[in-house]
Amino acid sequence: MDENHWFSESCAQAFWDQKEGGPYKRLLSDTVGYAAPRANERWLDLGCGGGQLSDGLWHASKGTIQELVCLDCAAANAKPIGALSEKHAKGNSKLFHFVHGDFSHGLDSFPDGYFDGVISGLSISYAESKDPVTGKYNDVAFRALLKDIRRVLSPTGRFAFSINVPNPKFWRILFQSLNRDLKIRKPLKLISNALKMQAYGRWLCREAKRGRFHYLPIDQLTARLQDAGFGNVEHKLSYANQAFVVRALPATAKGELRRSA
Repeated sequence: MDENHWFSESCAQAFWDQKEGGPYKRLLSDTVGYAAPRANERWLDLGCGGGQLSDGLWHASKGTIQELVCLDCAAANAKPIGALSEKHAKGNSKLFHFVHGDFSHGLDSFPDGYFDGVISGLSISYAESKDPVTGKYNDVAFRALLKDIRRVLSPTGRFAFSINVPNPKFWRILFQSLNRDLKIRKPLKLISNALKMQAYGRWLCREAKRGRFHYLPIDQLTARLQDAGFGNVEHKLSYANQAFVVRALPATAKGELRRSA
């Protein structure tokens, strides 16, 4: 079986400090802005990593979210999520908690219409599946994940996420981070982790070319969202122009598009 670095502790830790870089700060702001969390809502952070988006949701809602579920395939991410839970929710696991799971296999543990919002940062493109006959990678799991996200969303919910553009130039993100963020804390640590991220980036691009991961043109991504039951899809470029930030709303029962508030 092909190695999947997303499960490893070293890969998880390499991405914890990306929040210090300017391009990621912009990406975070753009994604949380599209999410626009409100009081008494339930949110799912899909592929939560170190919890930067979850932290952003909490602050944007002024701590009024009813429940925040943070799901990731790397067990190591339980540590930063636990720290955020203790900070924001005093460790209340019913309010703010980590779930260890691989969304490539679906979201069966969550009931229909449970969440008011789903947010995801550069994660959903890594839903992977293989053809059982040919052994080649395909997008079956990716398409199924989009449908499952639609299933767990309430009819008035929203899906806000980022996803890398086709053939992303990860070095541009590194260049802008180092060129603009000269006053960052622990610069040597940031540089070390950034170089690790570049190495992982080469792996990601290589696997994307094999069809294992999914960096899609926006028209193809929009078509897949619509096939999954979403409408009113809007997007913008962010992350040194290496990622799309997207907001998609569930289509109505009649197939009409619901307009955002």
